[in-house]
Amino acid sequence: MSEHTTTGTILVTGATGKVGRRLTEILREGGHDVRAVSRSTPIPLDWTDESTWDAALEGVAAVYIIAPDHPFPADAFVAAAVKAGARRVVAQSGRRVQDLAAVAGVGPEAIGMYAAQEAVQASGVEWTVLQPNNFNENFSEGDYFPSVLAGELALPLADTTEPLIAVADIAAVAAAVLTEDGHAGRVYELSGPESLSMADAMAAVAAASGKPVAFRDETPEEHDAGLRAAGLPEDLVMFLNLMYEFMRGGAMSATTDGVARVLGREPVRFADWAAETAKTGVWSA
Repeated sequence: MSEHTTTGTILVTGATGKVGRRLTEILREGGHDVRAVSRSTPIPLDWTDESTWDAALEGVAAVYIIAPDHPFPADAFVAAAVKAGARRVVAQSGRRVQDLAAVAGVGPEAIGMYAAQEAVQASGVEWTVLQPNNFNENFSEGDYFPSVLAGELALPLADTTEPLIAVADIAAVAAAVLTEDGHAGRVYELSGPESLSMADAMAAVAAASGKPVAFRDETPEEHDAGLRAAGLPEDLVMFLNLMYEFMRGGAMSATTDGVARVLGREPVRFADWAAETAKTGVWSA
């Protein structure tokens, strides 16, 4: 598979999300023509409405796919992208998602990011897959943010460590693999530089923000009960239970060299990320 430097329009899906909006900014600052799409953008993209695909894909040279959580027609979308002229496709997946799916006893069709990963690998054009660990930003703008503001994060992850990664590092890697040569056919596992427990992470947030934030270990049963009380559907409760079991087994605990291989530098340390994030006042509410 020969490689080429991307010229022409780069489509960024999920462009209003954590990675998508940062990736869009990096690409535009680099002088690239970017079409940033989501369900709410002027040119909308709805994974479940194929009538929105043509306008989003028209004339694209490269595509960055941030898959939805739910199943979606990944094969059909990637085929449409290639038909529209895309010669480079990159999927943002999750660290060892294929192993998690095996534990859950499901195939790619059940997990959006796994489906996207498989689809780009079968695309017939230049492809790259990014498999990041969980994001630092989960504590500042994601699922764990309300718990951090409330002063206590409770998860069934007592002795588990994970090399959480800053979204800015994921976006920088994504920009590189979209626009530079040398990344076709690669799967990059992306992590932060150190593997931390949730208690360590909360201690770093507390030190940076000046607010008391603690971690409390829950049993899987306690966590499931809380999810059900919050109204989450049973299949999602079961999947999250399996994900935390997967993490407790250490499958996502080791650090990787993915960021350094692509960018030639080490990823951002969690404590440094927390210190910079605290300056924005996000945890002051």
